[in-house]
Amino acid sequence: MSRIERLSEALKSALGPDVVLANRPLARHTTLQVGGPADLLVEARSVVALTQSVRTSLELGVPYRVLGSGANVLVSDSGVRGLVVLNRAKSVSHTPEGVKAESGAALAQVARQCVRARQTGLEWAVGIPGTVGGAVIGNAGANGGCVADGLLSAAVLGPHGTVAEWPVERFAYGYRTSALKYQPPGAGPQSIVLSAMFRLEPADQGVLETRVACFLARRAATQPSGASCGSVFRNPPGDYAGRLIEAAGLKGTQLGDAQISPVHANFIINLGEASASSVKTLIDRAQEQVWSQFGVRLELEVELVGDW
Repeated sequence: MSRIERLSEALKSALGPDVVLANRPLARHTTLQVGGPADLLVEARSVVALTQSVRTSLELGVPYRVLGSGANVLVSDSGVRGLVVLNRAKSVSHTPEGVKAESGAALAQVARQCVRARQTGLEWAVGIPGTVGGAVIGNAGANGGCVADGLLSAAVLGPHGTVAEWPVERFAYGYRTSALKYQPPGAGPQSIVLSAMFRLEPADQGVLETRVACFLARRAATQPSGASCGSVFRNPPGDYAGRLIEAAGLKGTQLGDAQISPVHANFIINLGEASASSVKTLIDRAQEQVWSQFGVRLELEVELVGDW
């Protein structure tokens, strides 16, 4: 019996056979709606299940990857070797000081709950499509706010299966990055965010609702609807990736069903049946043209996942 088969049997025994699937395409689990199959896919519906899935994978020596909403990732057409864990741990609890959310909770929904609870500090996130875990790792931000501004601490499952509470300082946050964001090849297993605690302040609900409406209207006017992975590139210092791609003459460029958005050039959208390879070709073309025309190297914000 292979290690994948042994892992499958162990997880079915621990979590139930209905949440463990072999060779399942990942396209329906990403916001861009592209991606080949995972060798093994498990849906973790609690922090306990998420932790057990990762620890069992570590014990059996099977590589693993955790996906939340599937935003900000580009999964290759050939898929992902090993285990992919769909993080569906989404419990949220409020205190007078803030909110604690499990990492699989949708960040935008948590932000809306905070508005209803008359708490300010997360309303900037009402339009962000990712989960709390992905936001903490990537220092997600919008509308003048970001995770680093309000995070107090997060529970992190380390590469040896132990859990530690990380204060915000340990994440060493920068623009769309953290100590957990980019792990070099060969660095070992990935650390996983299990939950996060955010500092909030009491506020007038009417004021918060007005602010949220403005944020959502601005997002609708400036960003494309439909299937995308979010911003493809990080903005270079003092400039905007979308402006540079548009200036390079690539806005609206289409390859198959993959298209550099005619609304915002830092988004690539799936018009229906796009392949990951077509998306990657557009990414490469944007980087090459911006470099050749303006001497600026665009750095990826989206993460390449799987066999490339």
